[in-house]
Amino acid sequence: MEPHRLAILPRPTILIADDHSDFRDALTVLLEQEGYRVADANNGAEAVAYLQSGPPVSALIVDLDMPVMNGWDFIAACRQNATWRMIPTLVVTGMTIAERRHADVGDNITIVVKPLNFDDLVMTLRRVMIREVPKPTIG
Repeated sequence: MEPHRLAILPRPTILIADDHSDFRDALTVLLEQEGYRVADANNGAEAVAYLQSGPPVSALIVDLDMPVMNGWDFIAACRQNATWRMIPTLVVTGMTIAERRHADVGDNITIVVKPLNFDDLVMTLRRVMIREVPKPTIG
């Protein structure tokens, strides 16, 4: 009988798009400690470039207020691509409840309000990534 072998799954890659390098750096360290690979972008245009040429991304963490291409424009660009529109997205923002209520955020987008609680962010990230994983078919 052949011994049971564990499959080694690739670590999910999270792309952080935020113009605050201190935030990106801190979040990168924390997410890597949780077992994720992390890529980062200073704005939406850099994030689009990464999606075009980098390895596949399992989730996005996006700030709305960025130079060059803001978070809303980045999300709109993602919606235009059949593959990118399926990537679970966490929007990290300081928007008020009223502003969030009027925002057109879409089905696969979850809003996380600043200031962040890291444990809540990680739990939310896990929840949206599990929700987006296709169910296996039997038969």
